[in-house]
Amino acid sequence: MTDRSPAPAAGIEVLVVDDTPASLELLDGLLSRAGYIVRAAQDARMALRSARARAPDLILLDVRMPGMDGYELCRRLKADAATRDVPVIFLSALRETGDMVKGFALGAVDYIAKPFQADEVLARVRTHVELYRLQTRLEESVEARTRQLRQSEAELRDSQERLRELTGFLQTVREDERTSIARELHDELGQALTALRIDLGWLRRQCGGLGETVRTRADAAYALVERTIDSLRRISEGLRPGMLDVLGLCAALEHLATQFTERSGIACDFSADRDEYPLGPGASIAVFRLVQEALTNVARHAGAGRVTVRLDAADSGLRLTIADDGRGFDAAAPRKGFGLLGMNERVAALGGQLDIDGSAGTRIVVTLPLEKGENA
Repeated sequence: MTDRSPAPAAGIEVLVVDDTPASLELLDGLLSRAGYIVRAAQDARMALRSARARAPDLILLDVRMPGMDGYELCRRLKADAATRDVPVIFLSALRETGDMVKGFALGAVDYIAKPFQADEVLARVRTHVELYRLQTRLEESVEARTRQLRQSEAELRDSQERLRELTGFLQTVREDERTSIARELHDELGQALTALRIDLGWLRRQCGGLGETVRTRADAAYALVERTIDSLRRISEGLRPGMLDVLGLCAALEHLATQFTERSGIACDFSADRDEYPLGPGASIAVFRLVQEALTNVARHAGAGRVTVRLDAADSGLRLTIADDGRGFDAAAPRKGFGLLGMNERVAALGGQLDIDGSAGTRIVVTLPLEKGENA
């Protein structure tokens, strides 16, 4: 009994290519009754023009035709981007395995031998149309998802860029605020404490005849002011190293290394391959802060006995290397500290690269473009 079930979806077009009018008429009637829209072509060239004008949902293709045969037509259809995905089913009286293999090699999805059974034709057409429609919907879904992912990636990149700009702005604001506070501490509080120290020194000299107790209290007050001035100087230098502005980056880092050794008891050696580098003030303070933050991490977490800080000019850039002989860290373990995050943001803002190795002690290598620094 002939399968007269409706087509799997409305508006499905089948291009039937056969040079035999009787076969063409038979297939037209069979598919039309099943609900398909049939486009008929009696030769390969007519079929090629029809398929290129509007791609059908499936092509039933006879093999033996005068002029261009079915194999050649299939090859041309598969070579054209507009028709390469349309499923092709060969219809042929050729039953040799080699003929079928050739058809499949050219891209056909199925091969129906003549004389054919109506139920078989309808079943195979329906199956491959459904597969084609599913494939088309899947490709459309993938394409839509890909567009969404690309849009999301673009939005993420835009957000990251804005975040990086905001981070750079916040760092600039923070450095400006630190500079302002350091200046006020030095110019106002520092001068007041210096004046107080001078007056206390004069009082110490005048109270020699007032007894041991008075002299002891005066000496203690003078020593307290001295310690306060030292603390103020240390805090001011931490906020904004004045040596960086006056003597440059190398001198400031050498002084920082010396202070670190004195305060932590961890030996810190600084070296550089030149006296100064063509860095702008923004890049110079960024490099100083990188070293400052790295040394803070060494003192808090490394358990190190020695740390080295090295500056080198390399490949039109500046390479900063900070290495310690401490316990290192597991590279696979998540790092949650804000110190490394701040270092990453500083380096990224300058267009540089940060590499950290914790396999044997901790080794931090920062590479910065000098051209970027000149404009910082």
